[in-house]
Parts: sequence; C-alpha cells; structure tokens
Amino acid sequence: MFQSLSTSTWILIAAGATLFNLAAMQWIIEIPQYRTRQLWMPVIGIIAVGGNSLAQGDGPASTCYQYTALMIIMPVTLAPVRRQITRDYYRWVQDPTTKPGKGTMAWVTTSFLIMVIAAVVLWKVGN
Repeated sequence: MFQSLSTSTWILIAAGATLFNLAAMQWIIEIPQYRTRQLWMPVIGIIAVGGNSLAQGDGPASTCYQYTALMIIMPVTLAPVRRQITRDYYRWVQDPTTKPGKGTMAWVTTSFLIMVIAAVVLWKVGN
C-alpha cells in the first residue's frame, strides 16, 4: 500500500487530512475556549508521529499514513456525539459532580478503539 503511492502523494493526502481535521473539529467542538486548542492538534500529531517514526526508522510514506490516520480518527469518533459532548460539558460546568453520558462514553471508546485497530491492521498490511 505505501509502496504503491509516492511520497509526494502521501504528503498531499496528509495535508488534506490536516485540513479535514481542522475544519471538522471546529464544527464538532462547540465550546469556544476549546475550539482554539484544537488548532494545536496537527502540531502535536506531527511531533508525536514524526518522533515515533524516527525512533522506529519508518519511511516517509508510512509516517504520512500514520499521521493521516491520527488526523481522521478524532473527528470521525466525535462527530456523531458532538451535541451530547456539548450538553455534558455545560452540565458539568453547572455541577462538577456530573458524569458524562454512558452512551456517549461507550460510543467514543468503542469507535476510537475500532478505528485504531483498523488503522494498525491497514498499516501492517501495507508494510
């Protein structure tokens, strides 16, 4: 999979994933003070994935794939429950003992786990 696409193609795909992440997370996160924090996610992703890839000796295509997966997983996980996240946050602000909805937490945990497993399996198949 990684060998069939050039490095420049993977860089374009990673750039598209970054734009997708920035736009989607601005739509998903409806709490103003957290919207600006979402702008740091690509920077943190580049540092984390780049550092990990350097340590493991991964090639540029593999690194771009890992970064792309990271940028796509968060918005896809959170988009279906964005209203519940906002509702739970404002309930928590009013009463800090309030817990997030069990359905929301189950969705986020399960979907995140499934997408990470799928990304790792695709990465292993591609190498």
